[in-house]
Amino acid sequence: MLALALRSALPRHAPSTNVSYGRLLRSTARLVRTHPALVRRGLYQAVMFGAFSAFWTTVSFELTGPAFHYSGFGVGMFALVGAAGAAVAPFAGHWADRGLVRPMTGAAFAAAALAAALAGFGWHSIILLAVAAVLLDMAVQTTLILGQHTIYRLDAGARARLNSVYIATFFAGGAIGSQTGSIIYHAYGWTGVTVLAAALPVLALLYWATERRH
Repeated sequence: MLALALRSALPRHAPSTNVSYGRLLRSTARLVRTHPALVRRGLYQAVMFGAFSAFWTTVSFELTGPAFHYSGFGVGMFALVGAAGAAVAPFAGHWADRGLVRPMTGAAFAAAALAAALAGFGWHSIILLAVAAVLLDMAVQTTLILGQHTIYRLDAGARARLNSVYIATFFAGGAIGSQTGSIIYHAYGWTGVTVLAAALPVLALLYWATERRH
């Protein structure tokens, strides 16, 4: 039904190339080989989205558990509070325009690790959990926008393909983080999840330290 609605509602758009779809896919694979920055930024975001997904997949278990006894509606309200982290998006774009991509990326990794630590210490406090959720969302939004700013400058004629690689990479990281977080929660509880969510951005920070300054 959605496909039919989009077909009727979207404007006609002539293709800008006569290259076959197969060749476009092969050229996308070549972008991975020729642009190390694309791989690096994709891995950065995969790690961040992995921490994000581990947190948000399992926090509902914690909120509905004996410490809080939240209903499904209460968990939904908590998620809306966490969504406030999206407000950092305009600031991230401003930092990118000012040439602060590298330092703010490092700061975002540190903020994500701090958010996970707050979540670990705040397992009994809804206020600390909410602060951790907002801070984590802000960190993930920041690295997402800084990453897009970086990859779009690699090849102006291949931005859609660059973005497809970027998104596919970090969504794979998010899926792995979600599954791993669930397994760790059932084995080690909320503390185990927050250790995972803190360790991932710390690993990214160590990888970030190897990035050459331009």
